[in-house]
Amino acid sequence: MRAFVRGLCLASALALGAVTIAGCQREQQATEDGPTTPTNAEREAEIAAEQLAALGGPANAQQRALFEGEFQASGGIGALDTGEGSSEGAWELRLLPDYAQFSRPGLGEDGGIPGAREYRERGMRVVAGAVTITIMNQACTSSGGELPYTAHVLFEGVAYTGCARRGITEGERPTWASVLPELIPAIDACLARAQSRPARVTFATTLGEGEVSVRIREANGSRHECISNSAGAEVFVFEPLSDLDRRPGEGDPEFVRGGGQPAAQNCRTSEAAVSRSGEQLGWLVRRSC
Repeated sequence: MRAFVRGLCLASALALGAVTIAGCQREQQATEDGPTTPTNAEREAEIAAEQLAALGGPANAQQRALFEGEFQASGGIGALDTGEGSSEGAWELRLLPDYAQFSRPGLGEDGGIPGAREYRERGMRVVAGAVTITIMNQACTSSGGELPYTAHVLFEGVAYTGCARRGITEGERPTWASVLPELIPAIDACLARAQSRPARVTFATTLGEGEVSVRIREANGSRHECISNSAGAEVFVFEPLSDLDRRPGEGDPEFVRGGGQPAAQNCRTSEAAVSRSGEQLGWLVRRSC
């Protein structure tokens, strides 16, 4: 194939001259090197352009009023749009007039001071630090019901999609356990590796490529990190963790699998963890003081 491209270029060059030669050299190099993987910035720019086009033309005063003020948005597993069918854990966005905060349990927080909002017919876009936020006037269905807005968050080349509403609720923040039902198959596979029982899950999250990381604290106090496929069919890693190796949000809450409620502890409360259909999965043990 490469020889064919070189031959075709040479024939064209002889007929058309030096400009064609230069173009052929670039084409030949591209053919030999193969396609290049877009950078995060290039991927974000392409997605941002598509999202902006979907917002329509400039907003009038009535349309603009729909996108002023504070917004709160969130999403979870299955609410991530990377174009490759990927998914990640829960996330939350808080958009204030003077600051935007994008949180992913276990992965920290990002954001910054928002720039000027760009108001359009069907939505609004604003950039805050490394985060690009688009809010659309489009009903969104979440596990808790329907919200009036759809939110898109671009960060590090990944597009997150979730549901949004106006106003900020100063309540409970999302944790790694916000998407617990989807993590159960991997959690069960990892808990089966524990030697000192009962063991508790202190943190779990998806890693991409169909893998899940599960951190376990065994009854004797030892801690392990386990990596399984999302279906729980195969465990790839089960290794000890040092006391210094902790993820943000790890241990609050802890998850206890099974039906028996954990014994009461000082500064700890427990509540039932249930599946999407209402089936009890176990118990979430949270810090209360």
